[in-house]
Amino acid sequence: MDIDVKNLHPLEVRLLRHVDLQQDITAERIVRELEYKVGQCNQAFSWLSAKGYLVEKSRMSRIFYELTDLGREQQEKGTPAQRIFTFIKAEGAQALPELASALGLEKSEVGSAFGQLSKAGLAKMNGENKAEAVADELEGEFLVTKNLLDKGLGGELEEAQLSEPEKQAMAKMAKKRGASNSPFKVIEREEIVFNLTEEGFSAKQAVLAANITGEELGLVTSEMLSTGSWKTGSFRPYGLNAPTSRLIPGRHNPYGNYLQWVKDKLCSLGFEEFDGSLVENEFWNGDALFMPQFHSARDIHDVYYVKDPVHAKAIEEP
Repeated sequence: MDIDVKNLHPLEVRLLRHVDLQQDITAERIVRELEYKVGQCNQAFSWLSAKGYLVEKSRMSRIFYELTDLGREQQEKGTPAQRIFTFIKAEGAQALPELASALGLEKSEVGSAFGQLSKAGLAKMNGENKAEAVADELEGEFLVTKNLLDKGLGGELEEAQLSEPEKQAMAKMAKKRGASNSPFKVIEREEIVFNLTEEGFSAKQAVLAANITGEELGLVTSEMLSTGSWKTGSFRPYGLNAPTSRLIPGRHNPYGNYLQWVKDKLCSLGFEEFDGSLVENEFWNGDALFMPQFHSARDIHDVYYVKDPVHAKAIEEP
């Protein structure tokens, strides 16, 4: 098999030199060991797979949870339920509007949080219609929530690593879309495991034989010229067989083409193009041009009428 190593990108070269047969190759591993960015990994995987040097072994979807700005705030100050319970435990029974004012929370947040506390049997409304604590301390899901916020401060949490109570609590705290008003954001990642093929191993051997490291210089920069570092550097050879960038020529705007088509149609019907105010009869306005007739949008259009039109034919009654 004739392998042109000149056509290999430095990202491909470094990856080929680093892996071997029967090894699992993942983006996580390459990011960790070669300090690639995720985008660089995916690009190298795509190129090598297209050349037949890598083959997909398995594919698995993984779910992670990332702390949002709201989550960081709640980790620092406490969730609304935690803050309410702590406040009424220290200050005594309070009306819900008083809690909202004292804690700087929205009334809807206070109502929802108190509902959670009441449902868990940690707080209740007394005879004066004030919220009071009926437990000595928070327990159950509230402690799980606090623990998740603390753990989330250290980085992303993988769903597979969470306990069952943590998964149940996270289901109420995380959103995939519109997560700005939730403590956690759901992130789905697809992990693909690749293996080096026999052709890929041959390409690796060819790279090693050619003593190509992937660290070769590419473009000559002004810094290289000013410092003279180009004199001692090793440059990548030109790959004359490498595919070139796709050239996209100029093209007409589709909407502009449509307007021209409409103009041609109107002119073919006998209309003439001219500069100045546009005057049409009501039939053309209301039907062909979709001018609104009995609608509030009519107010934004200027409509002109010809008092005694001589060229507009009378419309036959149906």
